[in-house]
Amino acid sequence: MLEIIKSLFGSKPAAHRVSPYPVMRNIVLDIMAEGRRKNTIHMPFDADATAILDQLHEINAERKQKITLTSYIAKALADTVAADTRLQAYRNTRGQLVMFDDVDLSVMIERKVDGVRMPIPHIVRAVNKLALAPLNDNLVTAQRAPLYSDAGPLSKLEAQFFTMPRFIRKLVWFFIRRDPHLFREVAGTVGLTSLPAYLSHRAAGTPISPMTLTLLVGAISPQLVMINGEVREKKIIQMNLAADHDVVDGAQMMHFLIDFRARLSRGSPS
Repeated sequence: MLEIIKSLFGSKPAAHRVSPYPVMRNIVLDIMAEGRRKNTIHMPFDADATAILDQLHEINAERKQKITLTSYIAKALADTVAADTRLQAYRNTRGQLVMFDDVDLSVMIERKVDGVRMPIPHIVRAVNKLALAPLNDNLVTAQRAPLYSDAGPLSKLEAQFFTMPRFIRKLVWFFIRRDPHLFREVAGTVGLTSLPAYLSHRAAGTPISPMTLTLLVGAISPQLVMINGEVREKKIIQMNLAADHDVVDGAQMMHFLIDFRARLSRGSPS
């Protein structure tokens, strides 16, 4: 035991390098901290990506600016939530549920911040009232617009907030989470995140999110399925639906899931 103690204090550090912790990673830290406050339940599921990609091929046939898979899924998600706004309800301090009419989608956009690639939340307002094309334009602009601008996913004011000490940010979040209207203003009403598009094998995840409802889009992979007695190869996309169990029950999530998958296969209006 004495030798072990001596080695702990007397050993030389291994070869290594040190770099500053990216300040803007505080965005992720705050989202994780708020998400862990929720009693979250998860519902992993698969969707037929073959049908989705066929719909996209039709939509994009004569389009210069191609509609992305993320935009297609985002529109279907918002339209499904708009049909049952309890899925984006938030509790206020009087014990009431506040259910918003419009779906303000918080989409995680991967951007390079201070030399490091990281997810940044970008809010698209009233997605249920947007057509697919302007929604797609909004998300494409958020990918390309300069950071710390009105068109980008992170404004200068938001960037300054995340550079503040943690105790100040925690105090601000305390007031934000108590007021559904304030929460909607700064965070949106429904979350959408995804794994990197280049993954080529089955992969999904369990999102940690402060939203009442969050959809994580996983990877697309080939899978053999039986159709009318014949074995066919389909492209299957893995997803995970996460919900605040204080507000949403499993049966309600199941009804939502059935409607959502139907909208995906039918296609969204362009």
